[in-house]
Amino acid sequence: MQRKNDHLQLVENNKAVPVWKRFFRFLIKVAVLAGFVALLWQGETYFRVNTIRVEGVGELQEEEILQAGGISRGMSIFLLGEGDILARIKKELPRAEKVEIKRELPDTIVIKIKERQPVGYVMTADGFWLIDDQGVSMEYTDEPKKEYPLISGIDGRKVIPGAPIDCPASVEAMRNFFTNWSGEGGLEIEKLDLQENYNLIAYTVDGLEIWFGDGEDMDYKLRLIEESLPYIDPATEARLDVRCGKRLVVSGSAVIKEEGKEVDP
Repeated sequence: MQRKNDHLQLVENNKAVPVWKRFFRFLIKVAVLAGFVALLWQGETYFRVNTIRVEGVGELQEEEILQAGGISRGMSIFLLGEGDILARIKKELPRAEKVEIKRELPDTIVIKIKERQPVGYVMTADGFWLIDDQGVSMEYTDEPKKEYPLISGIDGRKVIPGAPIDCPASVEAMRNFFTNWSGEGGLEIEKLDLQENYNLIAYTVDGLEIWFGDGEDMDYKLRLIEESLPYIDPATEARLDVRCGKRLVVSGSAVIKEEGKEVDP
């Protein structure tokens, strides 16, 4: 237990410290604090963005990525706020599927971009939107992109930039189609119709109509179609039906070639 006399002795000792010494101690504390602030300021000046590298871009431009993300040289490398930057880039540039930001101290920022790749386009009241193999609307265009299939049967009001088309059953069939269709094997698709939820209908550049049904066994269905194409005269109207997934049903006025002969189905 501390006695009263001890407390009085401590107070007396404190009063006994000369004023100049207490003032000197105060100056030391101020100097240390000032040095610490100066060090922080120098570090803040040193760790500022001077170099920006953008990797993985194809159609996107470096300048539009930096503008969308609000990134500029001279910013503090520690105060970038990656979450906000990533959200802004994806909102402003739907073509950007994945964005990653890395710091390389002391003054370099690396932005890695993975772009969505278009597989078709959708027509809306305002124009046309390119979409990727996941059904995500990725880029607006005034003119139809004839190098890709037209995706019809979609309500234009459900086309939202950067989001999958809000038709789950149809989009799932479309995803399976583009995952398995390479554009080779003689099957050239001009249009995909998603009007019927459980029947994806494709139209070839030669005028063939193909009923794929739902997205199940799409790899087998496509292989069956591609193997059958050499036996079907493209000059005739035909509908190829592989909805069951196990066999091909040919209807319409198709002419099937068999061992040098033509057989009218």
